Amino acid sequence: MTRRSPFVVGVNLTWLVPGVVGGSEEYTLRLLLAVPSLLPDHLRLRIYGRPDLLDAYPDLAGGAEYVTTPPVRSKAARIALEHSWLAHRSRNDDVVHHAGGTVPYVRAKPTVVTVHDPQPLDHPENFDPVKRRWLALALPHSVRVARLVLCPSRYTADRLRQLLAVPEHRVRVVPHGHRVAGGPAGDAPSWSSRVAGASIEPERFGRYLLYPAIAYPHKRHCDAVRLLAGLGPDLDDVQVVFTGRPGPESGAIHAEAARLGVADRVHHLGRVPAPDLEDLYRSAAALVFPSAYEGFGNPALEAMSLGCPAVVSDAGALPEVVGDAGLVVPVGDVAALAEATRSVLVDRRLADELRAKGRARARCFDVGIAAARLADVYGELASTRRA
Repeated sequence: MTRRSPFVVGVNLTWLVPGVVGGSEEYTLRLLLAVPSLLPDHLRLRIYGRPDLLDAYPDLAGGAEYVTTPPVRSKAARIALEHSWLAHRSRNDDVVHHAGGTVPYVRAKPTVVTVHDPQPLDHPENFDPVKRRWLALALPHSVRVARLVLCPSRYTADRLRQLLAVPEHRVRVVPHGHRVAGGPAGDAPSWSSRVAGASIEPERFGRYLLYPAIAYPHKRHCDAVRLLAGLGPDLDDVQVVFTGRPGPESGAIHAEAARLGVADRVHHLGRVPAPDLEDLYRSAAALVFPSAYEGFGNPALEAMSLGCPAVVSDAGALPEVVGDAGLVVPVGDVAALAEATRSVLVDRRLADELRAKGRARARCFDVGIAAARLADVYGELASTRRA
């Protein structure tokens, strides 16, 4: 009896620059680190990525073959590498999973693509002109040629169907899985539950609201500043803590805080290590997440898993993620955002209820469940190979 050769799924991570691409980095790597142990013996992963990606995540080479790309210094060079080096290097793979949202025009094998969100089509104004033009071509091309299109939420899947007529039979929803890095998920917020390796001391902020996101325009950071003025004089001790690297709106956030006279209550910590962020979630009075567009909304899931009440906008996939475990307000309605946040701050029973519901909701998105869905997709592809 002839033994079949392994079915090899190549995974294109050439686009992933550690610490730069935001939530899609955490989502993608979390799943890829969990998937290998779930795959049958006849299925193998081969990951293509930058040298510094393996430096940042050495465990990637533990369950998969890691192929290091030649060095590139620009996005244009990286795109050229996908169309040349990657196309040649992946010629022996059975299928290539392009996890960054686009599929090269030059490719050697059938493809699968993960589209994290269709924001380039819904809000092209959020992108610089060059990237806008590129994605306007590359995204429709990618979903057209891909054998399967993976989306982190039903919202994203439905938008792709509406915008690009992607047939439902070619769509698979693979959510952003989550695993708490230190301590059990949903521990009651307390400084005594400090995560090992955390260096930030949340108590120095007193009672605070947390907003972890890069300062892009669609994140609406200024709404989180404005809500301070709507909380009322009895809550004038409440602070807002922003994490995430600076972005196009960083200057506007500072200016708005100064204009409203709350600059001393607004804190910018920049990108913080995972243990520090987890500690901040645990000690925050609430997460505020007034974003105008989310293909998934990882901060809401992270907050719920750590017992942090979530107050989010009704944009994109956020209502889908939080369900009835958080408070949802109309995007851009600062008065409603302030009212909902105030209710969490003054009503302990409500806050405790949201913490309990949030923990239960977060368990629905456990990384093991999400990784199993991705493993099922790879298994589905392998089952179509002809003997």
